[in-house]
Amino acid sequence: MEEHDIAPKQETVDLGTEAMTQTFAEAPVYRKTGTVTAELADVEQEVKTVLSNGNVETVNTAKVGDYIVTNPGKETYVLDPETFGKRYDPTDKDGTFRAKGMIRAFRNNTGSPVSIVPPWGGTQTGDADCMFATIYDPENPDEIGTDRYIIGHEEFKETYEPAEVEPVSPEETAQSLGSIALE
Repeated sequence: MEEHDIAPKQETVDLGTEAMTQTFAEAPVYRKTGTVTAELADVEQEVKTVLSNGNVETVNTAKVGDYIVTNPGKETYVLDPETFGKRYDPTDKDGTFRAKGMIRAFRNNTGSPVSIVPPWGGTQTGDADCMFATIYDPENPDEIGTDRYIIGHEEFKETYEPAEVEPVSPEETAQSLGSIALE
């Protein structure tokens, strides 16, 4: 396998199952730390997310007006303007933004490299130690996000820390899980 190729033979995981939803409901909440750089795409372009280990995690297409975001570890990804605005605030430095997002996350529980279909389509891959993540909304803590994706282990360690959040009661979690099952 050449460097930067997507590794073959991953286990395909469906992060949308009821069992995964329950695991996300029980997962700790993390806050993204630090700053990122971002630029607006002025032409449609392919963006490869390459992890610190050299593996291509995913490939996405930035449309005109999308943000191309680069984490401190140089991991690059695409966000539409609405999502970008929810997750980042501008700083005093041009092109630099402070993360304000929170996630629920847990370590890949399959014991092997994995692939998923992420919210943006295509394929996203992760090593045996990657993290499965979904957005956490502090204003709706009992809702379990349905946009689920992978974060590389090293990238996770570099950019996330445990967050202080109010605990959600088991009854609220059960109500939330029931509403997701009905969708």
